[in-house]
Amino acid sequence: MLNIPNIYVMGDIHGNTIPVFNFYNKRKHLIKENDVLILLGDSGINYYLNGRDKKFKKELSKYPFTYFVLRGNHDERPSILAQNNPQDWTAEVFFGGMVLIEKAFPNIKYALDCPTLYAIPNQQGGTYTTFTLPGAYSVDKYYRLMNGWAWFKEEQLTPEEMDDGMEILKGLDYKCDLILSHTCPCMYEPTDLFLPSINQSTVDRTMEQYLGSIEYSTDYKAWLWGHFHAYRDYPRPDNRRRTMLFQHAIELNQYMTEEVPQVYE
Repeated sequence: MLNIPNIYVMGDIHGNTIPVFNFYNKRKHLIKENDVLILLGDSGINYYLNGRDKKFKKELSKYPFTYFVLRGNHDERPSILAQNNPQDWTAEVFFGGMVLIEKAFPNIKYALDCPTLYAIPNQQGGTYTTFTLPGAYSVDKYYRLMNGWAWFKEEQLTPEEMDDGMEILKGLDYKCDLILSHTCPCMYEPTDLFLPSINQSTVDRTMEQYLGSIEYSTDYKAWLWGHFHAYRDYPRPDNRRRTMLFQHAIELNQYMTEEVPQVYE
C-alpha cells in the first residue's frame, strides 16, 4: 500500500508558530510523519537572518511536518543564502522538482526562487501538475527602509524569471492543475484590504500584472495565494478554484476534489 502523504496549505505566518500549533492540535490524530505543510510565502523563516530565524526553525521542527516553503516578499531568497553559505546548504529533488535545503533543517524544503514546476502527489495515486510563482512587492518598502526594517531588494521576480515562467507554461501547452503563488493576479486584488496609509500610486504592481497574464493564458484547476492577510474563497463561474489564505489551512486533496473546502484556522 502506498504511503501517500497528506498535503496541507497555509498562508502567511510571519514568524509565528501559533497558526501551525493550532492546526496541528486540530488534526494531530490524522497527521502522519511524512505529511507536508506548504507555506505560501512570508513565513518569516528567513527574515531576520540571525539566531532568531534559527530559533523559529527549531520551533517549527517540533511538529511532524515536512515544510514546502514558497518565498514571499518578506523572505530572503534561499538561493542567496545558499550562495553566501554553501557549506550549510544543499539541493535535492522534492515533489519532482529541485528544492534548496539548509542542512541543519532538512525538514524545510524551499521551492526555487524562480517559477518552477512540481508534481504534488494526490490521494488518487497521481500528481497535481503544480506551478510555483514566488515573490511580491512590499507596499511598505519605504517605511521599512526609513525604520531600518528588513527589506529584500530581489523580492519580486526579475523580468528574465518572468519570461522563463511563460516558457515553462508554453511547454505545458498553458495547462496545469494547480498554481501556488504569494500574491495574486491583478484582477483578484482585494482592494478593500489595501492599507489606507499607503499611496497606491507608489505601489509597483508588476507581479500582479504578470500573474494576470498567466490567469488569462493558462487553463488551470485551482490557484492558491496569500499576501493580503485574509481568507477568501472566490466565486467559480468558470469552475476554477481560487482561494486566498492567511493563517488558515486547507487539505489540498479535499480542496481539489470537493465542492466546499474545509478551512482550519
